[in-house]
Amino acid sequence: MTKAILVVGLFRPANNHSNPVTASQQLAELLDKHHTPVMKTSFRQGRIARMLDTVCTILFQSRKFSLAIVPLFGTRPSFIWQELATRLLRLLGKPYIIVVHGGSIPERMKQQSDPFIKALQRADKIVCPSGFLQFHLRQYGLESVVIENVLELSAYRFVQKENIRPRIVWMRSFSDIYYPQMAVRVAALLAKKYPDFRMVMAGNDGGLLTLVQAMVKEYRLEEQVIFPGFINRQQKQELANDFDIYICTNRIDNAPVSVIEFMSLGLPVVSVNTGGLPYLIHNGVNGFLVAPDDDAAMAAQIETLISDPSLAATVAANALLYSTQYDEAPVLQKWISLFREMNVNVPESTKSTNT
Repeated sequence: MTKAILVVGLFRPANNHSNPVTASQQLAELLDKHHTPVMKTSFRQGRIARMLDTVCTILFQSRKFSLAIVPLFGTRPSFIWQELATRLLRLLGKPYIIVVHGGSIPERMKQQSDPFIKALQRADKIVCPSGFLQFHLRQYGLESVVIENVLELSAYRFVQKENIRPRIVWMRSFSDIYYPQMAVRVAALLAKKYPDFRMVMAGNDGGLLTLVQAMVKEYRLEEQVIFPGFINRQQKQELANDFDIYICTNRIDNAPVSVIEFMSLGLPVVSVNTGGLPYLIHNGVNGFLVAPDDDAAMAAQIETLISDPSLAATVAANALLYSTQYDEAPVLQKWISLFREMNVNVPESTKSTNT
């Protein structure tokens, strides 16, 4: 019997729709569709429970899988989780791939590179979801393969915009690295010029929601800015029907899937030029980049799109074309090629296993 591929990561229980699907879960679902046998760990909630479940899966299910795929993030708890998993895999003689996530990793490596270098050198292969991380790892002599995060683009419908209105979408968690305060300041600038201005700020609370809502009240934008919380794919499609521009205000990021989602939905993207974003957005071609923390520049670029719908249409069309490289077929082919390079058999048909 063909052995499975173990995908390590954060997995959302089937009945939990209040949190975004992780890259690990998307990858496991992609392999499942290809009839590649998959084991998944962990569905447990809480760091300790998840860590113990991952260790137990590797120890007691090792005969069932031939290869493991393990994510590497920049935070200390996630790094420890990765270290336990990969050291155990190495002890058992199991080959594994590390997938590097997190736009903070380059900065963390500048501060203390040895733990990351050693962790990555032990891996059989390193995968990065963007050229941004690949470039930074190469500075330390670490070679990697770029395989983009996957999106089921057939589930997204492109909305052709004849006119661009001052109707903005911001969508990430309300936490410091995504800098939602900048979005509110941009909104305040636009609301002064456009009486019909509206903005949606969607996402889970990462500690700053109360502060952001207070800013909205301070700027007297309560009637113009709404907070729907976490939104699913269907709700994003509904937003694409009613809103016309997506903005990204992140302080740190690698390859945000949300940017690709709204590209595929037809919303021109205006983003800060930070982290991996310039590796996704070619300024003036498939989106627009402004300096970090420059409210006036972002508002001015939005005004340009509103006044020039032909420019917005051209950029949106280019963005749709760009987003196709994140679709299931090309991403799957890259994974299959990597598995074959590692002499891992990829069968035609089998079932997945959840642990």
